[in-house]
Amino acid sequence: MNASDPQAAPKPLKDFLPEPPRSSRTVREPARDIPVIAETDVAVLGGGPAGVCAAVAAARAGARVVIVERNAYFGGVACAADVNIFHQFWSPDFETKIIGGLPEEALRRLEQMKAVRNSRPDGRGYFAVCTESLKLALDDMVLGSGAKIILHGWLAHAAREGRRIDAALVETKSGRGAVLARVFVDCTGDADLCARAEAPTVTGDAEGLCQPPSLCFRIGGVDFKKAQAAGVTEKVIQAELFKGTMDYNQGKYPTFLWGAVSVWRPDEIMLAGTRVVGVNCARGDDFTRAEIEARFQMRWVLDKLRHFAGYENLHLVDIGAEIGVRETRRIAGEHQVQEQELLEGVRFPDTIAQGSYPVDLHNPHGPGIRFRYLDGTERAVAGDGAQTTGRWDGQRADAPKRRTPCYCVPFRALVPKALDNVLVAGRCLSASHEAAGALRVMINAMSFGHAAGRAAATAAARHEGQVRRVNVVELRQQLKNDGVPLLDLA
Repeated sequence: MNASDPQAAPKPLKDFLPEPPRSSRTVREPARDIPVIAETDVAVLGGGPAGVCAAVAAARAGARVVIVERNAYFGGVACAADVNIFHQFWSPDFETKIIGGLPEEALRRLEQMKAVRNSRPDGRGYFAVCTESLKLALDDMVLGSGAKIILHGWLAHAAREGRRIDAALVETKSGRGAVLARVFVDCTGDADLCARAEAPTVTGDAEGLCQPPSLCFRIGGVDFKKAQAAGVTEKVIQAELFKGTMDYNQGKYPTFLWGAVSVWRPDEIMLAGTRVVGVNCARGDDFTRAEIEARFQMRWVLDKLRHFAGYENLHLVDIGAEIGVRETRRIAGEHQVQEQELLEGVRFPDTIAQGSYPVDLHNPHGPGIRFRYLDGTERAVAGDGAQTTGRWDGQRADAPKRRTPCYCVPFRALVPKALDNVLVAGRCLSASHEAAGALRVMINAMSFGHAAGRAAATAAARHEGQVRRVNVVELRQQLKNDGVPLLDLA
């Protein structure tokens, strides 16, 4: 490293994690009484898209609600990790509306701020949003619902008695405090509440490997007209980046490169331009490694981008405050959603949410990604951007496409097997590794949160917190009354 150059970075990247202890030493934490800082009907742990919808739905249903979020704002991965894409509310053929309710309300609030742009003139495509404006929209939703708020609150532990959680122990700037509730909703993304309560969870694929996370960042000063005239596309950039090796680890570029142009500026784009393989961000050391390595990977990408037409004068606008995690722990629930159930559009009698985002699997081992779509087709993208297409349903390539309007998610997938007064919402619901590749996106997470919040309010008011006693027929009708377009079961 050149000490006279403040921009120089150590290459290759050296080991930066603390040395593991050479013995199994422990330190005993003294027993202490934890002050109760909140007592409520429903406690929502995590204020991302799922958690906000859970808190708002429960509060509007008449429950006393406390929502705990570790950041200074709501929005989770959308706001903290700069992920500015919300996927469509419509079936793949754009003819049937399949998502509504609170996810739609959030987008309508952004439209009032002129802080969202749809990919189609009829508004039925995907949404690019201003994630800074989203913070304000989510503030308004939570505050307007009457839910009580704890920001900068980290879940530390769960006090469990038998099959119930009695308290969530939360660390704030005031120290550790207990949140008591009749029903808890785990919206941490990593199933942290369930894991702290020692309820069974599943991690990653059959080998325990997780879809790799990506650090998103925004760049400005891009001349997209010049890039287009020169034939510079994301696919071309990815192929070129894949030819060499990265300077910080001499590895091949492992990323499926994609981005979304800013709502506000025509010369600015968010790029999901990094990917760190071999990490499970529910582990502290892996989370640290992922953040540092991703920023080094980003530096290399920025240096290479400046050699492409239209990108010569780019500048870094911002870096996601945290890496965007795709997969860690999921609960062992009353029903584990399977990939085939999604692709075939199985309609469950307890369906509480619908979606159409494809099964999207980033290779846990390195470069490459695979998409499987509801219309029966599939697409694989290699590290150099080369694509292969086919059918997952065994039909000929020229066979008619399937007309499945959506997939369905049952209420049982939100219910941990080992706990009676807990629901989950977000990417930590009960699903296989493959199914989670479709269900993990934010619009789906918001739908799960809406349903979990409604159910939690009912369980708290009528069933002493017992979530399995919620009448799903009534729950489905409540969601329909809230504007969720659940399809008939037949």
